[in-house]
Amino acid sequence: MALLWENLSSQLDTVRASTSSTPAVTSSDATFDGTKTRQQRLETALAAAQKAGNTVMVQSLTAVLEGREPQLDLPRFPDGIELN
Repeated sequence: MALLWENLSSQLDTVRASTSSTPAVTSSDATFDGTKTRQQRLETALAAAQKAGNTVMVQSLTAVLEGREPQLDLPRFPDGIELN
């Protein structure tokens, strides 16, 4: 999961570097203006996940902030469905 967050962070950096326009709305909590560090963005995402009550995302973000892989208990696939 940490690799996923690193990939997202890299993609965001690429998009930020290629855009020169400013965000239309700057007062929203969801607005990304490019001035926050990765750590600050993760902490903001954690606060939003906690507010929304999304326990899976809270566990994942907490693990990333602590520098470890998340230990998630994901549901099993139904019978007949195999992961290749």
